Amino acid sequence: MNKAEAIQITNDSLQANVLNDGNTQFSQVVRYGNDEGWWLNIPLTNFRKENHFLICSEKAKIIRHLMIKANNILSPATKFRVKDGIADIFISAGNPKRLTDVLQGGSKYSFNKHLVDEHRY
Repeated sequence: MNKAEAIQITNDSLQANVLNDGNTQFSQVVRYGNDEGWWLNIPLTNFRKENHFLICSEKAKIIRHLMIKANNILSPATKFRVKDGIADIFISAGNPKRLTDVLQGGSKYSFNKHLVDEHRY
């Protein structure tokens, strides 16, 4: 699975061309220490516009579509670990129902309220 395929599956499921290469980030499950999960790297300026995230699990054959609306997360620098103006987020796949940033230095922000849908493939 790659970003273009995930965007196509999601747009087909939504029956609209909402997602594109410019407004969507894609992440596959990767190992991080003793955990596995998804990395999201969001420039702080991007929190001022609508962002879509497709987090994919090849093992479960599922794509989770997250959307953060413009200005929905106020003061993101206080909620996430930030490096060089980019929010560095790691969502553990160990408990995919939680969709919580687990990195040290963050506020354990939950992305559950940003879940739009889950697409099986």
